Amino acid sequence: MAASRAVVAVLLLLSAMASEAAADDGTTHLHLFMHDVVSGSNPTSVQIIQGPGSGNNGGGSSVSFGDTSVMDNALTETSSPTSSSVGQMQGVYMLSSLTGAVRMVTANIFLTSGDNNGSTIAVMGRDDAAGVTELSVIGGTGNFRMASGYVVWKTAANGPDSTVELHVYIGNGNGTTIDASAPVSPVDGGGSSSASGSGSSSGSGSKPSSSGFRVSSGGKRVLAVAAAVVGSWIW
Repeated sequence: MAASRAVVAVLLLLSAMASEAAADDGTTHLHLFMHDVVSGSNPTSVQIIQGPGSGNNGGGSSVSFGDTSVMDNALTETSSPTSSSVGQMQGVYMLSSLTGAVRMVTANIFLTSGDNNGSTIAVMGRDDAAGVTELSVIGGTGNFRMASGYVVWKTAANGPDSTVELHVYIGNGNGTTIDASAPVSPVDGGGSSSASGSGSSSGSGSKPSSSGFRVSSGGKRVLAVAAAVVGSWIW
């Protein structure tokens, strides 16, 4: 009877630890800064469509419904534009509200440093100029094929220009990832997938990391330790 109670207790502990580990398993966190420059002789964000009745606030930024800009903004490790470059934010944003400064953002985070050099993260969402907003991660390429997650987007104005702090959180759902080395996507009949639950196609329990990334994937280690404890109590 005592042995049975011990086994039940350890199994409950196992379940609790597995649930806690699953929350972090395969999650990637990227912290970086985007520099949106609309002024000067070398802007990185340029208005290409002017909405009906559009004016100008003196800084070159959009102020009317329908205004659309294209961007190729630098991404850096810190809020300083002279800090180490980690990539580019390339895409468009459009003023999409009749009643306020709300922008529809569609862009790719193109990473150019570390193990994720050449990979992209596709972002789409609503920027309501509230200072802090949230956008969706809707896909990616390279190490981030089939990515999903969200971006916490925090804007700090600096005259007509702005610096945007980005926290990008990417999860893989049930822990299954697509092999980034596969030459053809599985939806096209090629490639391979890993269902180990480790959040990595390499089976090592973590995604490739670079500056600004935090990868947590400890589920299998927790399960292994708990299983060993159960086995020792039973035998």
